[in-house]
Amino acid sequence: MDLIVADVGGTNTRVARARHSADGWSLHEAQRYPSREHPDLASILERWHRERATVDTFAAAGLAVAGPVHQGQARVTNLTWPPLEGATLGERLGMPVTLLNDFAAIGASLDALQPGDTATLQDATPDPDGLRLVAGAGTGLGTCLVGPPGAATIYPGEGGHARFSPSGPEETALGDFVARELGYCTREHLLSGRGIARIGHFELDRQPDPELEQALAATDPAAAIGELARMGNPAARHVIERFVRLYAGQLADMALTALPTGGVYLAGGIAPRWVDTFRGPRFRSAFRNRPPMTHLLEQLPVALIMHPEPGLLGAAVCASRSVKP
Repeated sequence: MDLIVADVGGTNTRVARARHSADGWSLHEAQRYPSREHPDLASILERWHRERATVDTFAAAGLAVAGPVHQGQARVTNLTWPPLEGATLGERLGMPVTLLNDFAAIGASLDALQPGDTATLQDATPDPDGLRLVAGAGTGLGTCLVGPPGAATIYPGEGGHARFSPSGPEETALGDFVARELGYCTREHLLSGRGIARIGHFELDRQPDPELEQALAATDPAAAIGELARMGNPAARHVIERFVRLYAGQLADMALTALPTGGVYLAGGIAPRWVDTFRGPRFRSAFRNRPPMTHLLEQLPVALIMHPEPGLLGAAVCASRSVKP
């Protein structure tokens, strides 16, 4: 079975052919298109089909959209496109179309991941009937809950916009530092690309460092800080290590709310760059540091999604449910 899948963002739209076989899902003919250079999504999909597709017949299309989706309609945040309608797109493309939120698609991808697509951060036995928590830091901080394997249930959330909960005086000082700029501090204000820059400015405010100051002036400060850390700069390494500890602590708070005994999954584009740091003892220590519930957190499996396109995989999983046997 072949499907058209797309991950639709305000800057770029990624399109590919998803094929399901006995070995699971695989992606082919992937192509990235600048979203604003096209009048609508259908134009991108038709261009991809004309220029890249190597098969003529598709069973369905799954489209993960960076924006709210409700009753088969969606609007892409940060684009002036007309609203997307699944039924209208289906008529134009000649196949069933499934629209879903882009982070919900990452949640749906859990059932399509292969063993090599994740990196274990905390080894524990998952409950086959338990909820699963997905959180992903990138441009923002996305969150959702996913039902047990095989279930089609996804519970979208906005946990990234919850207020930051500091652990100890240094994190309290960091939260106050951000609040002086923005009026308050949410999880996303720290656990995102811009959040890494804010942590960098906090560290620079406490201890001047010319190299860190130069990295913060770069076009992409988060990437520049990461590169500086890889080169051995102590201040940049401290920024990354603090980011990892903050990530772990906020995950622990979310996990205690839902008790995702099926597993906790980290997604997004930031964490895979620093997988070795996330695998280290600082992450696990910060994740478990919620007494008196340390024993509960120690029992939760935690993994980092390393697959480069989980949104496309999740779009394929959801679209496949619209195909009649």
